[in-house]
Amino acid sequence: MTTADWALAISLGSLVIALAGFVWNVWSKFIFPKPKVQVSFSYMTALIGDHQVPVISLSGTNHGPIPVTLKMSMMWMKREGFRRRRFAVLQPWHNFPRRPATSVGPFGGHLPKRLDVGEQHSVHFMPEHEAIAGDDYDDIGFVDMFGRHHWASRRQIRETRRALREETDEGDAAAQR
Repeated sequence: MTTADWALAISLGSLVIALAGFVWNVWSKFIFPKPKVQVSFSYMTALIGDHQVPVISLSGTNHGPIPVTLKMSMMWMKREGFRRRRFAVLQPWHNFPRRPATSVGPFGGHLPKRLDVGEQHSVHFMPEHEAIAGDDYDDIGFVDMFGRHHWASRRQIRETRRALREETDEGDAAAQR
């Protein structure tokens, strides 16, 4: 092969790669866009009238480009040997803060909830949640109507777990006095 043949082969290869990138870009942006949901997980204190109520909060914010419907909150359990990962569906409080500590099952907390671009939705859980305070899970987040998972960052999960344990240790110490 001459230098001109090599140049033609490389040019055709570059054309194929550029065309594939263009098709992928059009497909992912216009034909089948997926929403990006940012999930945050934290331990906080809610002020309800004159009372302070400790809660665990799981929030999802839709960053677009299309609306998304959050179906339920869940967590993935750690692997056990070669078994597949298991998941657990969480049961948020319903109508918080009007009626704290009331759950109506996995679809409490006004789930499923449709979020337009830029909207946020939060669900709340009791702070004495043994499964959330334990080390039995890796991820926590939301599942949308298409079965896609949107997870909180592992750093936020570690910080929340640590805060729950500190609060539980302080409560245990106060109860022993």
